[in-house]
Amino acid sequence: MENVETIFFWLTIFLYVGAFVSQIFGFINKKDKGIIISSIFLKSGFFTHTLIGAIHWVVSKHPPVTDTYELNLTGVWFMILLFLLFKYLGKINEYIGLVIIPIGFLALGYGYLSGVEIIPMGPAFQSPWLIVHVIFAWIAFGSYAISTGAAIFLLLKERKKSFETFNKLPSANELDLTEYRFIVLGFINHAIMIVSGAIWAKKLWGHYWNWDPLETWSLIAFLFYAFYLHARSFFNWRMKKSAWLAVAGLIILAISFWGVGLFGPTIHPGP
Repeated sequence: MENVETIFFWLTIFLYVGAFVSQIFGFINKKDKGIIISSIFLKSGFFTHTLIGAIHWVVSKHPPVTDTYELNLTGVWFMILLFLLFKYLGKINEYIGLVIIPIGFLALGYGYLSGVEIIPMGPAFQSPWLIVHVIFAWIAFGSYAISTGAAIFLLLKERKKSFETFNKLPSANELDLTEYRFIVLGFINHAIMIVSGAIWAKKLWGHYWNWDPLETWSLIAFLFYAFYLHARSFFNWRMKKSAWLAVAGLIILAISFWGVGLFGPTIHPGP
């Protein structure tokens, strides 16, 4: 990793951690100042994060979508972008950042620890379908993460109704709707990710599907979210039931994204 990129990387981690700590302070103490400071930290961190991606792209001469470090760098960028965009549009509560932000800096740390050496882009990655596959994969993950944040706060709000701290959150019905909407958004992007990945696999290995561990876990996650949508529609599983499903779904998705190596070797590049 180049020295300049290293400086911006640790600055980004510092800013994201600062955003998280400031938001905790604002949430617990009911201080708007904490939220304002958190927003400044987060936007500044996103700016330096963008610079990292640009620097890495220029130095490596390819989009940051190949190894574990690059995939986490790009994935967290998309997740924070989605959070900032929908917060700006007023579609999500700012306190969902208490779930999104730590996922972001932990994923960046994981990517950094995996190794940050710049390597040439191999033949397997030289396909426009890879870019499509990665973009939609991370938009899906970001959407699912936002839905999980809403689900967690719904569960906390229902459990701690007497705590004044939780009164600043949207109503349980609004949180439930936010959770549902972002799972629908994630599910659509998840489907595109699988289809584009299959097309990429066909060109690369000659088969649309190889039952590789990463592919298999991605399908398991997709089917789980399909079950979530059916459970809401046909079994009327809403509020607490659907919230617990959303939390479980992100755990399954995390295994698909980061834990697949625990289940055996994979020929599929992954984060």
